[in-house]
Amino acid sequence: MSSCGDMGEAIELSTREHETPEMHKLRQSLRRKKPTYVPEASRPHQWQADEEAVRKGKCNFPVRYLGLVEVEESRGMHVCEEAVKKQKVSGKKTVKAVLWVSADGLRVVDEKTKDLIVDQTIEKVSFCAPRS
Repeated sequence: MSSCGDMGEAIELSTREHETPEMHKLRQSLRRKKPTYVPEASRPHQWQADEEAVRKGKCNFPVRYLGLVEVEESRGMHVCEEAVKKQKVSGKKTVKAVLWVSADGLRVVDEKTKDLIVDQTIEKVSFCAPRS
């Protein structure tokens, strides 16, 4: 003999087998859904203000300028990490600066003296890495 709980499950299963597509759609819509992950790069609405600032040449970030290191390869986190290690080992002081990003290039300006430290055309930039 089966218990009442088993019988209820059997009835529910048999009714779901014959449910209409509309009822199935309604049932699915009432279930809690896990939020789908959307990477930041795929969220264009979050970048519109930044894109406009870049086009106008008004996009800037406060930075600590470490220096300049020539690299063998043009891409990859490992290349950036090695360059940062070389700079830190050199013992040179970092400079508080402002990084200006525009459609034609990157410029680094000393925060205190306002001297131009770097003026790099955008065509020469092949890779950017997040802070490590």
